[in-house]
Amino acid sequence: MKTTFLSVMFILIVASVVMAQSITVKVSNIRNTKGNIKVAFFTSEHEYEIEKPKYMRKISKSSMKNGEVTATFKDIPAGKYGVAVLDDENANGDMDYSFWMPTEGFGFSNYYHSGMSKPDYENFTFTLGKEDKTIKVKFRYIL
Repeated sequence: MKTTFLSVMFILIVASVVMAQSITVKVSNIRNTKGNIKVAFFTSEHEYEIEKPKYMRKISKSSMKNGEVTATFKDIPAGKYGVAVLDDENANGDMDYSFWMPTEGFGFSNYYHSGMSKPDYENFTFTLGKEDKTIKVKFRYIL
């Protein structure tokens, strides 16, 4: 009985790993190799408004070529997401400002924001389903 239970558990774990989807984030227009890139996965408008993402990941700039870097995450469950990305040049974990203007680059999943205020959450959401997904983020620098 114990052996059967362990066998079933093993099969379920292997199946979940094999069937897991991945999300690839391609970031472009990076201006330098300082710091790292923070990737925030929001699952609701409320999380976005209070700036508390469901998942937070970092991307090293060590593999950057021609102002671009790509990273694949295999640990993000299926669901609806909006991804906000920060070029954390000084690696302090926060967006830095000067005279209320961001001094570091930022971007959003499959959406280039040209306005001066935060974009609406629905502008950059997508669904991660059973298939692998690739999103593109183009950084914008104001200062």
